[in-house]
Amino acid sequence: MVKRIENAYGRVVRGVFFAVNPIKKVAVKTTCIIHKFINIQSIQILHNEGEMEAWSFYKEHIRQLNAGVKWADSDFKSSNHFFHYEKEKGLYGLSNALCECEKYHKISLEHLKKGELEKALFYLGAACHLLQDSTVPHHVNNKLLKKHREFELWIISKLFNDYDFTQEVGIIRNDSVRDYIKKNAIFANATHEIYRTIENKEERYYLIAADILSRAQKTTAGFLLDFYNKNLQNRNLQHRIPSA
Repeated sequence: MVKRIENAYGRVVRGVFFAVNPIKKVAVKTTCIIHKFINIQSIQILHNEGEMEAWSFYKEHIRQLNAGVKWADSDFKSSNHFFHYEKEKGLYGLSNALCECEKYHKISLEHLKKGELEKALFYLGAACHLLQDSTVPHHVNNKLLKKHREFELWIISKLFNDYDFTQEVGIIRNDSVRDYIKKNAIFANATHEIYRTIENKEERYYLIAADILSRAQKTTAGFLLDFYNKNLQNRNLQHRIPSA
């Protein structure tokens, strides 16, 4: 009975989201700037850490990755991008970041088995989006939801202007998709707790953003490297490091 009520509530929420979809499309264009930045810089980290084959491959396919990372936020899919760091659930009645990330990762592998590389990388990009969202405190602690959009807009306004959030080195790798999401969620909430008492909003937002964007870049680099090593390396005959 409780589950039926929760599912019904989820359908109502999705209906409300659909009704305001045109407004959301404007927001998606701005939010995905952050995700594309993380993808691009995570690939650069692979280069800086000496993972040249993986770097060369993803550099050639950044367009497909970024198409997937943008699509993951379309049509209010973002309502499923939450994952409570303790309860391991999303918003009431909806899916969650872990389930969605595992789903896109599985679809990516299915396309890869069929030889459909572009589609595989598209869904890998969508999976990266979920992994990156799990580093954001507002995605892992429902109490912070009211400040979510405000924080996102602050990061966008500072990303290419006032602050340098670029991470040059450091790869964080985990054993599974679940570990990536779960450990990122714990990190995100802990980061919020460390800085939450700082009264100056500019300082507080900067410190949180610096930590979580660093984490997002490092874990995305690890996620991409894992995918390459496990699924692409032996197939990748056309994307070796160019001769000097």
